[in-house]
Amino acid sequence: MRSSKRAALLLTLGVLGIAGSLFAAGPVPKSEPNFYAPTGYFASLAQELRVAAKNGSTVSIVQLGDSHIQAGHTTAPLRASLQASFGDAGRGWIGWYALYGSNSPRDYRVTSSGFGWQRELILKPEGTRPMGLGGYVLSTRPSSRFTIGVTSSDHPFRQMHLVRTASSLPLTAFPLAELRTGRFSTGAYVVDTLSWRSPYTSVTLTGAEENDADEAVYAGCVLLSGKGGVLVHDIGINGAAYRHYALADYVEQLSLLEPQLLILSMGTNDCYSTHFQIADFTDSLEQMLMLLKEILPKTKILLTTPPPSFFRQASTHYVVTGRRRKHRKKVTTMTYRFNENAARVSEEIMHRAELHGVAAFDLFSAMGGQSGINSWIADGLMAGDRVHYSRDGYERQGRLITSALERALTLR
Repeated sequence: MRSSKRAALLLTLGVLGIAGSLFAAGPVPKSEPNFYAPTGYFASLAQELRVAAKNGSTVSIVQLGDSHIQAGHTTAPLRASLQASFGDAGRGWIGWYALYGSNSPRDYRVTSSGFGWQRELILKPEGTRPMGLGGYVLSTRPSSRFTIGVTSSDHPFRQMHLVRTASSLPLTAFPLAELRTGRFSTGAYVVDTLSWRSPYTSVTLTGAEENDADEAVYAGCVLLSGKGGVLVHDIGINGAAYRHYALADYVEQLSLLEPQLLILSMGTNDCYSTHFQIADFTDSLEQMLMLLKEILPKTKILLTTPPPSFFRQASTHYVVTGRRRKHRKKVTTMTYRFNENAARVSEEIMHRAELHGVAAFDLFSAMGGQSGINSWIADGLMAGDRVHYSRDGYERQGRLITSALERALTLR
């Protein structure tokens, strides 16, 4: 079944090379009210996917976002579908969220022993350490002895790209790995490559016993299968908005992953305020798009709009209980009001996509917007805070994004 799906998609993509040059620039497809892309926008990406499936090259895709992305559930359907069709190049980005006490995707695990880690987040960078690719930076004492365990049971790997500052020493691995230092570099960061002859699902990284480095600063790692195909990276930070990522130093870090496609999935935190101003959001989005155009000019961009959300407010009252009605019981009631700002942000994202000639998928309207969200709540797909979603809810969102992208690839 997997091979038939792959053959069908490859056959469809093969026709596109002929059709793509026959149309002038304009929005497509007309039959997709939730999706916009200039005609031919995904032609090169479709070609790169065909080549990857045929000769073992790698296509790198990054989905960057907020808490909706950090948990990993939204990106999982895209990874599974594209890798089934074009080859599994590996799990991709491994965020070391657990080392600073945050939530992580469930398909991998990162642990550490030794001296505790200090963190800085892109939400409020202190400027003492260069911000890392994952939207955070972790540091420990250069002289401390520590180990980091990385486990990826669903995606065995033969290679690891480890991101560290140039002033930090490389980490050694068990089982023993071949080490090539500083294969890539951007700003303060370099990427070491660790390779094994056989695939592993778990390795241990260790700092040097005698460490005379100036610092010990690390940003995470990438796991690769050693085969060609598709890498789908998910990078998210709880609470992140466009203004947090729209920094030249951060956008430069994205080049370490060499993305052919960057999916920007944000907007909830931008608009989750009663003092929201659409002009402020537009400025942040424009800044991000201009930086991407300057720093990653060959990368295709797909914007996705934020899913529906609600404002919530707690009200407290007291109920008199007991036979003599002498007891007062405190009762807290939670009320919810639909966040109409999300609709405004979604409309602005779609508008800016057309102005900049990039692709956009209106997840907000594809989910039904204000009227359709009630069915998601009834099906248990939205969390109790009415901002986040259940695992099934995020996976359904991921399937909507995946289907829209795959249709765009076949229509080009």
